Amino acid sequence: MRQRVFLEHHVIRSVVARCMAASRLTATLAVKRSLLATVSGLALAGAAAAADLPAPMPMKAPPAVVPTWAGLYLGVNGGAIWHRLATDTVFGSINGANGTPHDSATTTATSGTFGGQVGYNWQSRNFVYGLEGDLSWVNARGSDSQGPSFFTVVYTTKLSWLATARARAGLAVGQTLLYGTGGFAAGGVDNSWGVGPLLSIVSSGTRTGWTAGGGVEHLFSNPHVTVRAEALYVDLGSRTLEERSGQYRAHFKNTAIVGRVGVNLKW
Repeated sequence: MRQRVFLEHHVIRSVVARCMAASRLTATLAVKRSLLATVSGLALAGAAAAADLPAPMPMKAPPAVVPTWAGLYLGVNGGAIWHRLATDTVFGSINGANGTPHDSATTTATSGTFGGQVGYNWQSRNFVYGLEGDLSWVNARGSDSQGPSFFTVVYTTKLSWLATARARAGLAVGQTLLYGTGGFAAGGVDNSWGVGPLLSIVSSGTRTGWTAGGGVEHLFSNPHVTVRAEALYVDLGSRTLEERSGQYRAHFKNTAIVGRVGVNLKW
């Protein structure tokens, strides 16, 4: 009888133990299912939130900075000048009648030049345009002669100053400007022609004409300083005069080529 009771008691304990183990397994599975459901829900919520975010804006390259040439500038310049006088003379030109060609010559002179300039630029993107005026000191003197000793024909010329008023226009490539220029020119000119000790024709005073050329200029941003190199062709026109007796008439034509460098301060 005792054995039977012990056996029943052992069976009951085994059943209870198995029930408790099954209960623990069920609880563990429930917890795992709950955690999995929570993680899945969070993942879905994150994906939905990410889908609602606006698409990132594409990055644009910053616009290229074009140096500004616009504004007032003032500076100095210096260089060299090559002056040319062409003289043609006729004989027998009384009362302005056409005479017989008598002689002709080309007289040249070179000199240094120094002066200053002032101007103003406007700018539209890379296109730069403006106005400039300059005044330069010059000391170009030259002489020539031909013929026998007593009747030697002597030609002299002198260019003492030069001024221009010009328009400029060009393209800015980075901080470098390539430009063309042209406009009005004036200069102080002395020309003379003489035959022997008695006959002479002298032309002296301000002569006006035109000029054209071009150059290259570079801009330094801080401070606003520019350096340039330019070349100009200058035509100061021509003048015809007669000597006192009216027997000779001389035609003087003055031109020049200028090469110079300059420095400007820009505001």
